Amino acid sequence: MAVPSSKSLRSQQVTARSRAPLPPRYRQARPVVAVLPFLDLRPEGAEEPLAEGLAEEILQALNELEGLQVISRTTSFLYGGSGLPLAEVGRRLQANAILGGSILPQGERLTIRAELMAVGTEQGLWTQTFGFDRKDLFPTLEKIIQGVAGALQTSAPLRTRRAVDLRAYEFYLRGRSYYYRFNRHGMAFAAQMFQQALDLDPGYASAWAGLANCAAYAHIYIERTETQRELAEACSRKALELDPTLSEAHASRGAALSAAGRADEAEEAFETSLRLDPNLYEAAYFYARHCFAAGKPERAIEYFEWAAALRPEDFQAILLVAQAYHSLGVEDEAERARRQGLALVEQRLQHAPDDVRARYLGANALVALGEREKGLAWARQARSMDPEDPMLLYNLGCINALAGEPAEALACLGLAVTAGLTQKDWLLHDGDLDSLRNLPEFQRLLDNL
Repeated sequence: MAVPSSKSLRSQQVTARSRAPLPPRYRQARPVVAVLPFLDLRPEGAEEPLAEGLAEEILQALNELEGLQVISRTTSFLYGGSGLPLAEVGRRLQANAILGGSILPQGERLTIRAELMAVGTEQGLWTQTFGFDRKDLFPTLEKIIQGVAGALQTSAPLRTRRAVDLRAYEFYLRGRSYYYRFNRHGMAFAAQMFQQALDLDPGYASAWAGLANCAAYAHIYIERTETQRELAEACSRKALELDPTLSEAHASRGAALSAAGRADEAEEAFETSLRLDPNLYEAAYFYARHCFAAGKPERAIEYFEWAAALRPEDFQAILLVAQAYHSLGVEDEAERARRQGLALVEQRLQHAPDDVRARYLGANALVALGEREKGLAWARQARSMDPEDPMLLYNLGCINALAGEPAEALACLGLAVTAGLTQKDWLLHDGDLDSLRNLPEFQRLLDNL
């Protein structure tokens, strides 16, 4: 079969996108608005998940309005706590308007101050202070969102968010921050946090979706047991029962169905999720992973690129799209994505040198780009941090295969399978492993899955 050219592949992607919800990067919207994480005024110091979570709720709501262009959270959140005046941050972000604020939890009470400023004139467009009981957090956020939308002269309807207890919300935010580490320890702690949120609020659909995602990940990458599969199934179904309009619930359902091998139903759930909220990173990212494992690299490229557009700072989606391009033999695009992803990894490691996933995905990019020794050094460093993590071991197999070390690659893949990673489809379609495919040891590994 002939390998498609870069030009023809891009044409296929455009055709595919015409049938799917429109990714955020293709929308034309003005004015440009930036939202900063709120400052936590508690004397014991900032509680970052809450400070960022409240601002992100507002950012996501504004992002749903077609009349606005909202700067991505991680671009604007870099300035959280910088001490710079709002207008100066707005100028650096090239925004027309900027929203900042503060939070002060005191027992059962919470005080939020929000300020919206026009960047060019440094004129205050809207300022309000709210004092309320913790149970009224989400109704108060609705007032803030409505106030900001009104000041920006947008009249589009906003989606009503279910009220959630502040303590349950804080557990949910902590769980989500650990979930995105995509390793076994982070996933276990995330599941604990989601469960604690549900102990406080059993009707919290997003927490049920989070718990389902943890179980689906565990089933695919850590321990392929019926217990985890059934947990993913039950929790995702519960999330949908509680809120059939929640994009997160449909995305978690897609992850659970993908883990169970129900491919067509999984795709339908992911597509429903993206129709409900084209800005949901999890839906685009896990749909892309599902497509890649299913042997559909063109569609995987579409949704990895979508996820990368939703989170421009995210090194995972852009480095995985490089693998998809490589699988198709489109090496110019693979190199472009690897260089872009490697730059993001290096930025991440400056702030979080213990990020194992950043280290091993960066190692893969380095080896693929010809920096073999540096890449292998990064791989050894990652392995020293968490030597028994199955996802890490699998990626070490890929790195060593690319580096021309088949014996070490096969050893790492064997350890990954022993540790619990048994997703055969990914091994079948990952171009990083092409140099191993004709080896009898690799065939025996596949036969045993």
